[in-house]
Amino acid sequence: MTILRQISVLLLPVFLLILPACGGDESVDANYYSIDMALVHTAGANRVNQVVVGALVNAERDFRISDGDPPSLYHISAEEIDAHIEALKTNMATKNPQADFWEQVQASGHTEATYRGEAANVMMIDRLLFPSDPSKWRDDQLADIFQKDAPNSMYENMVTGTRLAFEESWDKGERFVVDEAMMQMILRPYFMRWLWERAEIKYPFDGLPDGVALRINERDFTATSLLADMDLLIGPVEEDRANRFIALMSAAGSKLSAMGVLISPQEAMDRIAEEKKEYENSPISYEMVALQFLGYPSMEAFHKVYRLKQSFRDSLLDENGNYPDEALVANTERRLRFLGDGKADCEVILFSARSMETGRYAMEGDPFGEAAERAKAAAQELADGAKWAETLMKYSDLPESVLGAPPAAPKPNRGRFGIQRFNPLKEFLGENEYTEFLYGVSVAEQIFFDAEPHKIYGPLSGCTGSYIYKLNKFEEPMKEMDPENDVRHKYLVESDYLNVEFMKFLAGLELD
Repeated sequence: MTILRQISVLLLPVFLLILPACGGDESVDANYYSIDMALVHTAGANRVNQVVVGALVNAERDFRISDGDPPSLYHISAEEIDAHIEALKTNMATKNPQADFWEQVQASGHTEATYRGEAANVMMIDRLLFPSDPSKWRDDQLADIFQKDAPNSMYENMVTGTRLAFEESWDKGERFVVDEAMMQMILRPYFMRWLWERAEIKYPFDGLPDGVALRINERDFTATSLLADMDLLIGPVEEDRANRFIALMSAAGSKLSAMGVLISPQEAMDRIAEEKKEYENSPISYEMVALQFLGYPSMEAFHKVYRLKQSFRDSLLDENGNYPDEALVANTERRLRFLGDGKADCEVILFSARSMETGRYAMEGDPFGEAAERAKAAAQELADGAKWAETLMKYSDLPESVLGAPPAAPKPNRGRFGIQRFNPLKEFLGENEYTEFLYGVSVAEQIFFDAEPHKIYGPLSGCTGSYIYKLNKFEEPMKEMDPENDVRHKYLVESDYLNVEFMKFLAGLELD
């Protein structure tokens, strides 16, 4: 767990479990591609989630008070918020004494006010779920939340024992506190999913009016109003990425529409609904894949790109709905190092455009330009005869290990990654599907498919700065691909072919 995850009030699992599907209007541009809207749903995505959670929990609180509960049961004082935050600060100081708490809060995009709001949201969730007075528990609601009568219900484990503990503490005049890990990973997500399923939440992909970035139970939030407290999130890098996102969406949408293959938002959501069926009994949700593994900042951004990618996919299929066999075979042969689980032993010097402590980009200046200048200086030293190992240790911004990460987590080792598969290498380099969509470049791709052992490459610009790298060796794949007889192999081969061709399509667009 990184420092930013430690100081967070840890609502992320809630978002990953409960983000709803969106389906939208039929227009190509829908006037969504304004800079404000793009910023809200890229750099400001976490703030949007906070607004949604706050609206849902406050609506439930208001309903309960109107239904007879005393307002004092759900009152959260400033002193209680202070105590909650102090506990988080103490926990972080114990694990990472060199880190500054409020600096990390600011790096995560919060002002003190918005961070206190997030803390209040979490505290309200806990009180709505398990009020301190057990006689005020909503037993019928808890039975519904934890599916009391369903097979393999979590009700007995999550509710019955917790009630007994609350009652014992209440009889003693004490307050019982549920284990934080259980609250974070299980109880809050279940409760929020229950609230979310009963709310009407819409995003621009649903076809909201111009300028409206979010609608919760008929209450509209404009992009302008949401941006008002996102100042700490928006710097030159975030603005550049939002503008690039707009340009790519506009150019790709127009091109696909001219090709006659652009599917509607509703068709895109229908396909997503089919894909989600694969995750019904999985501990990993579809949203977790999109946000954590593929790197999209929000499901709104994912849906936008998914629509384009699926539209392009249709242009590749023959009259029987199949990819061309020859193209699949050629792509599989070229990329067998990835598909067959090959491994690369490489060393990378990262000249980072962002802070390695906070993960944030500077709020002024040209951080990528500054990183490129440092990379040029290092490249010149190498050209003049400097030793590779010494140059790496002198310049690489990659740490020995990630501060706050579990002991067993892979270590960057200053860029001497050791033998790695393709996807772990991409993760070390800060790359994912979303960054490739934005920038059209992947250092991991070049290392795996283009580099020759012992040669030094770069500098080249990537998603987090500039890079110089050297491939030491490659372990050829041991696994053969058999897409005709193995369903999993077929999926991997076809997915990779689509990814490669989609990136070629994006690279050929003329951006405004």
